[in-house]
Amino acid sequence: DEFLEPVTASFMEKLIVQWRGLDQKYMVGDTKSDAIPPPSDYFLGFKSPGTSIWGRLRYAGLYTQRLYSIDTNRVIIKVSCPSYRLMDVAEVLKLKVRTLEGNTFAPFRQDMIDIFKPLNDPLELGGSPSAMFGGFSFSSADRQNIIDFIIRSRIRDSGAELGEATVKRPSGMDNLGRMIQARVPLHMPGKLEAIFQVWVYFWRRENWTGGRDGKSLTHDPMDLEQKDSFTTKSSRSLDDERPEAGKKEKDLESDIPSLFKRLFLGAFYQPLTSIEEYFGEKVAFYFAWLQHTAAHLVVLTAVGLIVFITQVSTGNWDTPLRPYFAVFVMMWTFVVLVNWKKRANFLAHEWGTMNYQEQETTRPQFHGEYVRDPITGEDVLMYPKWKRWLKYCISIPVTLLFTFGTLFVILWVHANRDLQLARYLDQKHGDTKSNAFQLQFGLSAFGQKRPVVELDITSEVLYDPVFLFLLAGMPGILGLCLPLVNFILMRLSVLLNNFENYRTVSEYRSQLIIKVFSSRFVSHFAVAYYYSFVSIGNETAIQNGFLRVAAAVLIYSTVARWWENFLHVAFPILIEKIRRRNFNAKLSDELREIELEEEAIARLSDSGMSEEVKKRQIAVVNRRLLLDQAQDDTWLELMRPAHDSFPEYIQAVIQFTFVSCFSVVLPVTPLICLVNYLISMRLDAYKLCKGRRRPLAEKTGGIGVWEHLLHIVAVISVLTNCWLIGFTSSQFIWIGEQVGQVSLFAIVVCWEHFMLLIKYILQTAISPLPKTVRDAMKKERFVLDEQRNKSMRKRGRRSQYHRQSQHGGPKVLQDPTVDEMSIASSVDETEYSFAELPYHGNSGSLRLTPKHRREIAVETGLYSA
Repeated sequence: DEFLEPVTASFMEKLIVQWRGLDQKYMVGDTKSDAIPPPSDYFLGFKSPGTSIWGRLRYAGLYTQRLYSIDTNRVIIKVSCPSYRLMDVAEVLKLKVRTLEGNTFAPFRQDMIDIFKPLNDPLELGGSPSAMFGGFSFSSADRQNIIDFIIRSRIRDSGAELGEATVKRPSGMDNLGRMIQARVPLHMPGKLEAIFQVWVYFWRRENWTGGRDGKSLTHDPMDLEQKDSFTTKSSRSLDDERPEAGKKEKDLESDIPSLFKRLFLGAFYQPLTSIEEYFGEKVAFYFAWLQHTAAHLVVLTAVGLIVFITQVSTGNWDTPLRPYFAVFVMMWTFVVLVNWKKRANFLAHEWGTMNYQEQETTRPQFHGEYVRDPITGEDVLMYPKWKRWLKYCISIPVTLLFTFGTLFVILWVHANRDLQLARYLDQKHGDTKSNAFQLQFGLSAFGQKRPVVELDITSEVLYDPVFLFLLAGMPGILGLCLPLVNFILMRLSVLLNNFENYRTVSEYRSQLIIKVFSSRFVSHFAVAYYYSFVSIGNETAIQNGFLRVAAAVLIYSTVARWWENFLHVAFPILIEKIRRRNFNAKLSDELREIELEEEAIARLSDSGMSEEVKKRQIAVVNRRLLLDQAQDDTWLELMRPAHDSFPEYIQAVIQFTFVSCFSVVLPVTPLICLVNYLISMRLDAYKLCKGRRRPLAEKTGGIGVWEHLLHIVAVISVLTNCWLIGFTSSQFIWIGEQVGQVSLFAIVVCWEHFMLLIKYILQTAISPLPKTVRDAMKKERFVLDEQRNKSMRKRGRRSQYHRQSQHGGPKVLQDPTVDEMSIASSVDETEYSFAELPYHGNSGSLRLTPKHRREIAVETGLYSA
């Protein structure tokens, strides 16, 4: 067979060669007439990057399989790892695996494989022989981490070295990993569907059978097996077994709660363990945070409803309960964060990621100059800090420009809304005939105090539908446009972050959070802060400010939030369906062309098989092979967008900020955000299972930098609540009239610092570990100490045995279960110098003479002889 090397010369190179009259043979391709044809499943071209990538994967001990598309420039390489390779790498990584002793984890060791808990999920194993070794198998998330480690490891370490290029390699080998467009774990349809049914459709009756309740809504394969065996047994023809089976089935049916109870209880619980096993800890912790906050919002919602009912019944926004409610909101914020630390540590202990330190990975987009590392002696990629500081001089002004531009547009919309309200009320009272719907462009819309603080808002006005339409109309339109504004600011932040060129993923993510949260904070909360601290002075101004702040919070937490949910879930799915339809149409056109070509070849072959007909026949066979591979479901799965938890975290933090900062203005805000959290849990679950690629499982011990951002929000909530009450509460206004404004200012400052002190005390005084975790860690330390002491006793007896053997004395090895060369220890021990001293007695204690103590001191360097 002849293999023709594909031409790699560029267009300019061809022109230069032709112009200079050089030999053009090398551009035609290398002909290897006597070459052994490579396997078609792996052949991607002699010099193509795909062949190099495939070769590295095979050299690293991975199984590979290629999938072509109609476009031969695109190829998928499916990668799997044999069981022995998984075992070896897991032992090198000291991967923590769950043991048979409950929820304890231990570093994996092949010689102690019997102590680890086997994976008994048939939906995850799928009968794959490469996944099991001696009846043991790693979870899907662990297998992903091991394979990803092999792919990124260096070739000299038996890896594929297809990670990010941070060390200079010869012949451009350092850039090979950048040619991989995406690394995507493939879904396991059976496991995914089981999790999806329990997670999204939690209220269905089948999810509450088999001993499950609202707190154990999880996919359990043993329940499925028991259910299947019970059904098989109940269908037997034996008459004496039918009544008992029917009675058991009737009892199970009677234990199922009502639909209302299933909806209410199930809405607050999720199959977190199954999510962690399938999607990894990073995804599971996000949903755990939503669940944790939603559960705590129930109490705050109940208290907020009491305050809101008081406001409605009295017809006054400023009720005497507001200062106490503000204190309750701040304390609630502190308790949520303190309890979350406990909850996160509990889950981390359950999942084996307690005190897990995330490894810093270099971004593929990071660029710089290669410099010699004085420690390793290698040429590593570095970027000077002074260049980044110069880029800060560009990115910071651009960020401020767009942020203040967004602020200007938002305030302009609300200023025109205020003018419309003033014109309408004047028109209603007969004071003017101006059009209430007239917009006033320019800066003159700002700074007019009367439309903001001097409107007489009575109960009659509040029930006027036209007034309510004007109050919420323009802000509502702005709320619908807010996702577009957030998208533009998000793209700008990403561009500036890429421009600043951060090395690690954690640095990149932290800087992106600062940019995005700052812009989101302005777009969502600038109006609320503006009206809160502008509308002060008298009761009329305070009522006007309360009304506008409440309207802004209500619109941004409902209209804007729900519209953004729809866009995040429905819009990508719509785009995916359009892409699938176009892809299927392209496949249909290709199939039609192949069939026409085959008919033409069949007609020509009747008159004889010429050389041209043979070439056309080979070409059409290759096109049909490519078409068959292009119809694989893997291509359809890769059409989905990649999962990114960043927008979801931002929305969760924004909702938490609404609750902690502005519940004192609109007490039903906790109820609204509770509904939003419950809806987000199921919509994000649907999006993750049906609308996104499967994310690579990442280990983590919590929500990372987002927890620090939540503590910043807690501090902002203290400042906001204290100053809102200090300037708008009738009680504090009365105090200011009695003691003066300066004294009132001092009182508010002292109150604010006192609340921050309480926050600090709660964080430091309350243990971040639950009692169950503390007891489990204490037990683990006790078992470890017992193993160490037992090992020391066995080493001492073995040393005594050797000493007696060398001097010809009697052997006094008392323990017959310990042979001469056995080492029964599961931890790394250090050889101590006193291990060779004589051992007296069999009680497990060493008795040292002063001479022996002096020898130990000299030998260990405590003092010199």
